[in-house]
Amino acid sequence: MRTDPVAPEPVEGGTSRLGTLGPPLLKLAAMQGSWPPHEPSRVAAAPVANGWDAGLAAADALVDEGADLVVVAGGGPPAPALALLASLLSLEPVASVGTSAQPGWTALVAEVRAGVRAGRAHLADPPGLITALDAQPLAGLAGVVARCAERRTPVLLSGAADAVAAAVLADRVGPGTVHWLLAGVTAPAGGPARGLADLGLTGVVDLRLGLPEGADLALGVLLGAIRLARA
Repeated sequence: MRTDPVAPEPVEGGTSRLGTLGPPLLKLAAMQGSWPPHEPSRVAAAPVANGWDAGLAAADALVDEGADLVVVAGGGPPAPALALLASLLSLEPVASVGTSAQPGWTALVAEVRAGVRAGRAHLADPPGLITALDAQPLAGLAGVVARCAERRTPVLLSGAADAVAAAVLADRVGPGTVHWLLAGVTAPAGGPARGLADLGLTGVVDLRLGLPEGADLALGVLLGAIRLARA
């Protein structure tokens, strides 16, 4: 059974000297149980898993092998993730995709609109919604997030659409999952940004980056901030 972390009391004047890195460090310290937080001994990347149960099993394997921070970078097809975010957050498809002049924008909006329409009858049934969206890899990612939270293992998210959508889905299925999540980067406008806002998460770094590589950039900043807090 998952238990929610309790923030420890910072020492030596709190976290003000750490600026905007203070809140995520304090949250990580709550997950670990003491201040200042310690550097993770084994950082693992979330694997691709096809389906919720496969995601649960993949997370169990990571934690059993000693992972104490799991990075969920994502990077899969955006349309199912954006449709899932639109469905769960009651967004119009255009609002989920975001306004952009990028090539393929019109086709992406059409895909998201079709996904929202297909999933409309399953809003109260996450497994049914995933099936309607044909998004089993996304379900696998959500299963990783959910099981890591159940096993009290911190998760660092990128701003990619599927990473954020997986986190929102995991928290809807298992309320309180968000207490074990850190947003690596602030996501760009659209569904990913709204998803992080719905979870109450602010990026370790404000890059407004929807690429999976954002998780690696944020991880470097987070590790550096831990060393600074412990200095």
